Amino acid sequence: MPVDANLERRTLLKQGAALAAGAALPALAADAPAVKPRQAQHLLIRRATVLSMDPAVGDLAEADVLIRDGSIVAIGQQLEGKGASVLDATGMILIPGLVDGHWHFWNSFLRNSAPLPHGNTFFKNQLAVSQRFTPALSALGVQLGLAEAVNAGITTVNNWAHNLRSPAFAEAELQAMADSGLRARLWYGYAQDLAANGHMDFDAIERLQAQWRGAAVHRLDLGLAIRGPERTEPPIWEQEFAFAASHGLPISTHIAVTAQAQQKKAVRQLAERGLLAPSVQLVHATHVDAEDLQSIARSGASVCLTPLSEMRVGYGLAPVMALHKANIPLSLGIDTLVLSGNASPFRVMQTTLNLATGISGDEQALAAGDVLYWATQGGANAMGLGAVTGSITVGKRADLVLISPRGLGMMPLTDPAASVVQSAGAADVDTVIADGRLLKQGGRLLAVDVEGLRAQVAQGWAAVAAAGQG
Repeated sequence: MPVDANLERRTLLKQGAALAAGAALPALAADAPAVKPRQAQHLLIRRATVLSMDPAVGDLAEADVLIRDGSIVAIGQQLEGKGASVLDATGMILIPGLVDGHWHFWNSFLRNSAPLPHGNTFFKNQLAVSQRFTPALSALGVQLGLAEAVNAGITTVNNWAHNLRSPAFAEAELQAMADSGLRARLWYGYAQDLAANGHMDFDAIERLQAQWRGAAVHRLDLGLAIRGPERTEPPIWEQEFAFAASHGLPISTHIAVTAQAQQKKAVRQLAERGLLAPSVQLVHATHVDAEDLQSIARSGASVCLTPLSEMRVGYGLAPVMALHKANIPLSLGIDTLVLSGNASPFRVMQTTLNLATGISGDEQALAAGDVLYWATQGGANAMGLGAVTGSITVGKRADLVLISPRGLGMMPLTDPAASVVQSAGAADVDTVIADGRLLKQGGRLLAVDVEGLRAQVAQGWAAVAAAGQG
């Protein structure tokens, strides 16, 4: 991996020493997570164009939304908001907070480092570099990804943690998630170089589950990220499914990612054992066949699509319309900044829409609102959080995003849903509210020291690069 010639190797190692030692990482208490206190705010959003994603509410012009104690308490016009801080949303589009269904956060500061022409492929690169990580470096990757998530209007994330080299890695990543203010799930995984016949650390997962159960962080939960039938044999993945079931954990696995992987008929193996269920998330599914579609649809399992990374890594094109026509619950994800370049849920949505119409040959096959649903309520449903977030509904938690249509790329505002899916970007996200807390306002991140994060990320990249030359 290339290193800036102006940085001496000795300096790089020195810069990375604190991170490698985990010196800057907040410690977890033995019995409860150390979460930075944040206060939910009493807010009144005035005169927004509301895309609620709730059929009972519909889309509203110049509507108000009242927020108290982290929840949406009223939706209407000219609402009374005594004591509330007023956000003037005149001309803005209000959508539910976006839900990212699949993201490997730990490697975020390796952005664009692989694949490179005449270099290692993405997976060989990640296998090599993963061994240079420490808990502090993994937490730094999570912090960077979460900051980008907030900036882009993502209020719920799924951290698919597949470089957990010890329990300390999981604790570090979970602490970063808790501090972010976002709603989040840690999919507890494995180390990148765990042998195909190697077992996950079930004892560590049990301890972590017990530690966080009952903690005052209702925004966080836990799932099991497994290698599945395409990377392990039945004695391994059957045990993992059994563990998840006995501990009430949802499960997620990459599946049908390439034509070669599809030869293992992983979906069929799971279906024949009765292991597909609504609590199971299948990621990518770029090469599923007709039988697979029927099995997934019958089971209620969901599929998460990450079209930007799927194309960049050579998996192929997401079969959006085939999945949609089979009535399979869908969600969308960033996957990894190494491949996607940056965290742009809007680019993911637009690409998903274009794949649906491009592959089907029908430019009216799918509406922008369908894709926005997958990025909000659909993603929440897939997590089992559909009653908590995903739509602008009285009683749900206040996960909300205001998008300004004033940028050059957004004007004129003809169709709000189409504008969000086809034209918006992170720069158009004016305000982000997660669990009733303002995390971005006026286009500025409120809880992130961007300059400090930039310096840490540079040091983290330098430390990893230098370790590879040692």
